[in-house]
Amino acid sequence: MSDETDPSNVRNSLTDDEINAIATDFENREFEPAELTAIRKTRRRSPRLGEARAEVYTFRAPPSYKRRIQEQAAAQDVTESQVIRDALDAYLSAS
Repeated sequence: MSDETDPSNVRNSLTDDEINAIATDFENREFEPAELTAIRKTRRRSPRLGEARAEVYTFRAPPSYKRRIQEQAAAQDVTESQVIRDALDAYLSAS
């Protein structure tokens, strides 16, 4: 793979003028409500639950869980993380 086609080099290929043009277009664009929802769901930010910073847990699960979690999140219009939190809450409350 050459440097030009290496996906990790894509950011390095944009000029400051190109980045500014993209940012200006984004700032001036009128977004549909569904687009705003999608943007909010993909925005990176420090995870918070209530007033405290959320803990991040990593665990192994069968590949089928990913699809099922995605389907449930879409059906409920929530994040995948929220589906997992709700499932854990239900399980731990039943104990």
